[in-house]
Amino acid sequence: MAATISVAALLSAALTSCQKDQQAAPVGKTTTASNSMAVVNTASSLATTYAAAAPIAYYSKSNITISGLSISGGTNCIALYNCNNVHITNCRLADALVYGIMLNNCTNITVDNCFITNVKSGVHVYQGSTIKVNSNQFLNMLGPFPDGCFVQFAGVSGGGNQINSNKCEDIPGVGHPQDGLSLYQSNGLPGDSIQVMGNWIRGGQIQHDSGGAAGIVLGDVGGSYQVARWNKLVNPGYVGAQVQGGSHIKMDHNIIYSASTPYSNSGICYANYSGVLSTDVNMSYNWVKYYQTSGAEWDAWVDKGVSAPVGWSTNYLKAGISSSILPATIITMQ
Repeated sequence: MAATISVAALLSAALTSCQKDQQAAPVGKTTTASNSMAVVNTASSLATTYAAAAPIAYYSKSNITISGLSISGGTNCIALYNCNNVHITNCRLADALVYGIMLNNCTNITVDNCFITNVKSGVHVYQGSTIKVNSNQFLNMLGPFPDGCFVQFAGVSGGGNQINSNKCEDIPGVGHPQDGLSLYQSNGLPGDSIQVMGNWIRGGQIQHDSGGAAGIVLGDVGGSYQVARWNKLVNPGYVGAQVQGGSHIKMDHNIIYSASTPYSNSGICYANYSGVLSTDVNMSYNWVKYYQTSGAEWDAWVDKGVSAPVGWSTNYLKAGISSSILPATIITMQ
């Protein structure tokens, strides 16, 4: 077991690693799971009053803000195509047939402080770059596969891409989730990895019909320069967090817990389903306690045919954690 470090030392490392280069992970195990979360989810308060609006579809628009709207129904609540420099903030988005927000080939888009509920997927991004989905709340993604994500980046590339500090919940029997946060064939840059950091996730798939059923997925069918760090997950599905392939990927300092659910299996997993060589994968210093449907504990798994990733032995398995790693209420907007 690695030497422990103080909270102050970890915080210093955290602040350093929160700069642009997210591949530089802090090192060392802390004495408690709570201390391992030097960066906490501090999402801003969401608006409580909105102006009702019809669904929005914009094509090739730039330098606009969409703010303070309540949008229900339609195919997508908000859909942007080939747009640039757009800020979507303080909106309530609900009951669309497909997505709360769909971004297609867009650049420099920020989505923050929005509440998204009862849609197939919350935010779906197809291609594009400099996409920031930060400090939002998601409740009950309806799926089914291939949808059912709180946020999915598909074919996103370049620098400045983030999925950070969101609060996400699927209530069992209400939502029909698949993967919670997914990076699918997406590529960051050296020194500017795609970030999945400081998110809270409660709830995951229980229906046994998965094309994907993990709380967080990196390297899905490949990808590169990605990092998942300081996330907290409770009962997030079949798998807590996994890397499915790709290169230059880090998954470290996350806290992952599941009680026995109708579809729980393993806490952290590594495999290579990308079809190409997987290199430079680091999965380290994660706190894990994960109970299978049978009631047996199975905290970590490496697929046959691949070697354990760098840092695998540093993960804190059978950790002294419980569902209390998250507060009883994480969704504060209805």
